Amino acid sequence: MALVPKVQWAQRADKLYITIDLQDAKDPKINISNDAEGKFGKICFSGEGRSHATGLEKHKYALELDLYKGVNPEERKISVSDRSIFLVVIKADDAQEHWPRLLQSKGKVTNITVDWNKWVDEDEEEEGKKDDFDMSDLQNFQNFGGGAFGGGLGGGMSGIGNVEAVQDDGDDSDDDDDDDMPPLEQEEK
Repeated sequence: MALVPKVQWAQRADKLYITIDLQDAKDPKINISNDAEGKFGKICFSGEGRSHATGLEKHKYALELDLYKGVNPEERKISVSDRSIFLVVIKADDAQEHWPRLLQSKGKVTNITVDWNKWVDEDEEEEGKKDDFDMSDLQNFQNFGGGAFGGGLGGGMSGIGNVEAVQDDGDDSDDDDDDDMPPLEQEEK
């Protein structure tokens, strides 16, 4: 009996990124097609390899994904490496939008997870943003009011966003910390 490999997925409006977690896969068989009406896509995979779950032993794996909408089976890219099998599948012309899920059926599937490393939100894709994170919000912790940072800090963080840079000019004459040190006590013999 064949095992089911772990799968990660991400999407753009026009394509799917699918990673099959199978190491040392030799000659995997991958078939990408649509149903007779072209309404739903299907990805079929079979092969032999190792996974993180099974350790060093090679096993037979099989996978069938009934996709949420149709795909363009001719326009695809498949990359087989020592660590995984990576697919880029182009969505059908009438399905080029963000899908609410990968599969036709609703419900939780234990072997499929979102690939957050490749995921881009729909609104970010439309704006042409990649992974632009606005660091200016981190300049002042007062912006984080309410949650874990809100109010419970006793006001001690109120000026943290306005920390001034200290320049070291090499002059230690203003450094009085060394002058106030008491002498070391000597042990009596």
